[in-house]
Amino acid sequence: MKKLAMAMMVALAGSVWAAPDWSRVAPRKVTVFYPGQASLEWVMNKPDHSAVPDIVDKKRSCAKCHEGDANEIGDKIVKGVAVGSSKTVLEPSPPKGKVGSLPVMLQTAYDADKIYFRFEWVPPQNGDTKLDPKNEVKLTIMFDGGGNVDGSNQNGCWATCHQDLRSMKSPKDDKKTKYLKDADLAAGKFMDLIQYRSGKGEKAMDGFVATSREMEGGKALQKAEGKKEGNKWVVTFERSLAGGGKGDHAIVAGKTYNFGFAIHEDYSNARFHYVSLGYQFGLDKAVPEVKNYVNVVKQ
Repeated sequence: MKKLAMAMMVALAGSVWAAPDWSRVAPRKVTVFYPGQASLEWVMNKPDHSAVPDIVDKKRSCAKCHEGDANEIGDKIVKGVAVGSSKTVLEPSPPKGKVGSLPVMLQTAYDADKIYFRFEWVPPQNGDTKLDPKNEVKLTIMFDGGGNVDGSNQNGCWATCHQDLRSMKSPKDDKKTKYLKDADLAAGKFMDLIQYRSGKGEKAMDGFVATSREMEGGKALQKAEGKKEGNKWVVTFERSLAGGGKGDHAIVAGKTYNFGFAIHEDYSNARFHYVSLGYQFGLDKAVPEVKNYVNVVKQ
């Protein structure tokens, strides 16, 4: 019995010690911004967006041009100011008091079995409208399988955001959510999705986006936790590298994964969130010449 108890204590201690020492992981500042109804169709339409030739012909990522002014874009959109070449109003119903952007500190690490993500930000002042009264915060990460979703190396998860979704410019119905136009689950053409929810009794989601958004089916997410520390929110994810479920991409050395993340703050829902531009990550694979790349270092 003593040997069994000792073995259990060692196992439990090992699971605690496996968590990254975040004090040793350099944070990366990422500005998430309010996108309004900026769908993939708008972003990739040259009359609306003058950068389309750079995106299509030069394979230039959105972050290469806009990482430095994402806050300015968000400020304009959330106020209902016209943007782009076509001077389009991308937010017809500006949410009262909502800020245009949030600076988020992102940290990543991995070990032999898992990849870890940590997000930290100061929440803005809460408003009066609660579109999702159960959850003050939701945080979603989406990533491809290493370059197998068309356009994801330029726009991250924007390939899943279309003008015919609920609350967008031309909604087909009030239930239609994210999808990929050329999805093929069997061929790996889908976005893996994991999501933290802050509501009491709410469980974390492990799903994917293919021809539709499915919030379950994955088996890779081990843990998703969030808490307020002083005036900051801190959300962490632990996800197995191997995957193993429906809609799970395996994460392996040598590949570059395209990803994006979104934060639903202040009990918001649907399009009323903050989103990142498209970013990339790889395991112990430094790419200093790529501005939107995150090198995930082993702990």
